[in-house]
Amino acid sequence: MSNLNREAVLTALGRVQDPDLHKDIVTLGFVTKCEVEGTQVSVVINLTTPACPVKDQLKAQAEAEIRSLPGVTDVEIEMTAVVRGQEGAPRELAKTIQNIIAISSGKGGVGKSTVSVNLACALAKTGAKVGLLDCDIYGPDIPMMMGLTGHPEQTEVDGKPMLTPKERHGVKTMSVGYLLKEEQPAVWRGPMVHKLIEQFLSDVVWGDLDYLLVDMPPGTGDAQLSLAQLVPLTGAVLVTTPQAVATFDVTKAITMFKQVNTEILGLVENMAGQSIEGLVEGGQEGQTVRLAVGGQEEVLSIDSEGRFRTTIDIFGRGGGERLAARFGFPMIGQLPLDPSVRVGSDGGEPVIISSPESPLAMRFTEAAGKLAQRIAVRSFASLPVLD
Repeated sequence: MSNLNREAVLTALGRVQDPDLHKDIVTLGFVTKCEVEGTQVSVVINLTTPACPVKDQLKAQAEAEIRSLPGVTDVEIEMTAVVRGQEGAPRELAKTIQNIIAISSGKGGVGKSTVSVNLACALAKTGAKVGLLDCDIYGPDIPMMMGLTGHPEQTEVDGKPMLTPKERHGVKTMSVGYLLKEEQPAVWRGPMVHKLIEQFLSDVVWGDLDYLLVDMPPGTGDAQLSLAQLVPLTGAVLVTTPQAVATFDVTKAITMFKQVNTEILGLVENMAGQSIEGLVEGGQEGQTVRLAVGGQEEVLSIDSEGRFRTTIDIFGRGGGERLAARFGFPMIGQLPLDPSVRVGSDGGEPVIISSPESPLAMRFTEAAGKLAQRIAVRSFASLPVLD
């Protein structure tokens, strides 16, 4: 006689471990439904983020454990997710947003806005509810990169006039670029910047969001301090290039976020080398070509197809890794230079959207997964275990 029942299935699922939280999915309360009808088993596993990079791994392990039980003929597993916010972090503004993450840098020109846009779109593609707030008041690039123009629509909520975010690629956005004429600069002092950021958090109908990514201006000025004072941040992601001057400036940003009690969730190293590939017509495997790179000559071997490949470290190498090792926070992404990024940014189609199967898009997807993973681990509190 078969001993297949609900308790047996839960015991089997108790052998499936979450690799980040280091507990089994039953103890963590991730199993929100477990039904057994004859020889058929139906389970719902509710994770902490739809962007969980080990979601497929957990599902496969759960199915394997259930199928190992005697008498099982059919297994149905549904993977769901509910993103949790910070526990015990009171917030007067943006109460419908679970996690607010600052995307910042020590200096300009490192591709911070590009990283912000592609991370936001990558998270949205997983099914997460995502917003992108452009707080780079003096250089608002998010509208162009997202392919959005025009003044946002106004609505009224409880008698109060509110702005409706402009949305594309599944991401809700707001920027001062929507409010000013294209050629009009924002010549504002600190108090005005503070007030605008406050209004973006209080007078915009963001709705329920899992993640609000905030594209900050470079440096450690008024916008960063204002944001940290207005809302408790889940954390910050710092963007740098490998070169020494960029990583040196990032150390100042690290110190600034530490002073305002904001955790660094991770580092993204952008422009981490540029891949060069060429073809020698009629070339034979083992032959060599000489390539002049930055005043130095590099000797490359040709493969069986007559091709050669190399990576040029235009901005140096290893700066981000040394920085992460020094301060003890993880690298969540290393992104090479790629012309498709520039083309996509200029045309309002982020590379994660325009070339989703490209190696660079895969890097952004991986970085978004690691970010969501870090947030989930940080914000996790024990959920009720299924009875």
